[in-house]
Amino acid sequence: MPKKVETLHDNEWLSLKKLVYPERHVDGYVYSHETRCNGKIISILPFRREEGIIQYLLRDEVTPCWEIEKSVVSSITGGYEKEKGVKGTVVLELKEEAGYTVKEDELISLGTCRGTKSTDSVYHLFSVDLTGKKQREAKGDGSVLEAKAKCFWSLDLGQCEDPFAFVSYYRLNQKFIEKLYQRY
Repeated sequence: MPKKVETLHDNEWLSLKKLVYPERHVDGYVYSHETRCNGKIISILPFRREEGIIQYLLRDEVTPCWEIEKSVVSSITGGYEKEKGVKGTVVLELKEEAGYTVKEDELISLGTCRGTKSTDSVYHLFSVDLTGKKQREAKGDGSVLEAKAKCFWSLDLGQCEDPFAFVSYYRLNQKFIEKLYQRY
């Protein structure tokens, strides 16, 4: 019997799928698929240098599936918008959620990663150096939860509940180290 994927539930936001692939000993693996963005999410961990210290731009917002009574800290994230492409989506989310305007060629690609084994979503990770850039009003996407959210600069990612911020931090530091070694 060949690989078979059955949709158990589907709406404009999320699909619940069941994979059966007897040849690979998979007899009913259930996972989610983010329909609205075709399983592609972007995550941005911007930074700036101030007086020799690196700070990171984080997001404080209510994320209902994590916590409904209070906000949580995460990287800046958004769903992939096909007409904009991955980098265009990053530029849009940074402007909407943080009020910063950047160009696609300023983005630092940090590769991709996956969230959990219960979703097929792929996270496209980026950073950007915002040192000296002027922050404007973050307009948001018009949702109530986003209107209540805010971005803030921090030295410490320890308060962050988003694993993608940590993966981005690690990969960004690897790029800094590689660049440093290239000088010698």
